[in-house]
Amino acid sequence: MPVSIGELQERYGSAYKWWVMVTVMTGTMTMSLSSTIVNVALPDIMIDFSIGHTAVQWLVTAFLASMAIGMLLNAWMIDRFGPRTTYLWAVTLFIIAAIAGGYANSFGMLIAVRVIQGLIAGLVQPLAMVMLYAVFPVQQRGRAMGLYAMGGVLGPTIGPVVGGVLVDWISWRAVFLVALPFCLITIGLARKYLATPVSGGMGRRKLDLFGIVLLAGWVFILLSGLSSGPTMGWSHPWVLTAFTLSLGLFLAFTLRQLKSRAPLLALGVFRYEGFTAAFLVAMLTGAGLFASVYLLPLLVQTAMGESASAAGLLLMPAGLAMAFSFPVIGRLTDTVMPKLLVGGGLLMFALSGIVLSDADIGTSFMLIASMAALGRVGLAMMMPPVVIGAMSIVPTELVNQATGLVSFARQFGGALGVSLAAILLQEGTTVSAAAGLPAAAPGYQDAFLLMGLGFIVGLYGVYRMRSVSPGERPASLRQDPP
Repeated sequence: MPVSIGELQERYGSAYKWWVMVTVMTGTMTMSLSSTIVNVALPDIMIDFSIGHTAVQWLVTAFLASMAIGMLLNAWMIDRFGPRTTYLWAVTLFIIAAIAGGYANSFGMLIAVRVIQGLIAGLVQPLAMVMLYAVFPVQQRGRAMGLYAMGGVLGPTIGPVVGGVLVDWISWRAVFLVALPFCLITIGLARKYLATPVSGGMGRRKLDLFGIVLLAGWVFILLSGLSSGPTMGWSHPWVLTAFTLSLGLFLAFTLRQLKSRAPLLALGVFRYEGFTAAFLVAMLTGAGLFASVYLLPLLVQTAMGESASAAGLLLMPAGLAMAFSFPVIGRLTDTVMPKLLVGGGLLMFALSGIVLSDADIGTSFMLIASMAALGRVGLAMMMPPVVIGAMSIVPTELVNQATGLVSFARQFGGALGVSLAAILLQEGTTVSAAAGLPAAAPGYQDAFLLMGLGFIVGLYGVYRMRSVSPGERPASLRQDPP
């Protein structure tokens, strides 16, 4: 029987909106935790399945790429099935995927699990915000979004710590199964506190299935070509075919989106001056965030010979620094031009990458942890201002489309960043083995140096971003008062 928001508010009183917050944050944190918890298990998975860096990176890039695609399915799923039903089925499917990952007997099955988990995580993240907007009054939405953002960051922060302990004490398989109790709690909360639309959510929005196929084909074939290059050779027929095919799919997808009346990605917003620069900076932000989270555990475990638990603990201060920076950066974004904050963040992350490019077996944990934290604070300085800056460039009626493109840019940039890092590690492993050097040490140094230099180059993108002072922004983009 359908239960409306009004009925639930009457039943639970003023606390109802906070129960919805707990419900959606439990699900979101569980899935965001899964985005990083696998990272500390990668060395063990490489040993168990006898694979290299460019193969194992698929467990990260497949998740990120699928998450970007899952975000595009959100509006259709809500319109077709309603938010409550969509949320419940998403969490249920996540449980099935987690069990399959825990008992996987092949690396191909693990990749399939990560694709499914990424799709669901991409679907749930914007879905959670929709449900929060429905229950929080306008004057409290800013506070709600701030708390939700902190929860979303805390998941990936504790993921490597929990994962490291599980890998050391049990097995890498436990990092998939640990999500099960939290998913069951989420289902119980959702059944009790999420409203059921009277209409049943049976909308008429059409899903551009062909556009989804083109986009997924372009992304995954491009990543496949990149991952195959170090092992097959960059002139191998399959590698060249993959790059050519991915280019053709990209062009086909672009043409379809430009001609569509209801595009998955509203590419028309690139006509507005400064949006392309904001899009590229968002890609760089995603690349830096996910590539560094991928590289640091591997550096600590494979090059420095430490345990998975140590690798997870190393990342925790960085994640906490990023999480607690967001509220401060959010308020600064209301008073400072976005490009100034983004420029400062780029320089901080660049410094972090350049210092880490000199890391080796003798580098102190304190230095690595502090540089990781510095880089995370730099990323926190970039993420909200890039979104605000991008939305300020376009007309009010295109704000949602601009937000979708920036979110896609961050996830796609993350997948590319991890893939490029894995390429450098694989090439470094090959060179090191031939020269009799410590395993892959040059690869890590090259990867961090590339990140640092890439963020310095990103300053040009900030220069090209349009300066929009806080007073010039549309009222709809200013934060609600606490």
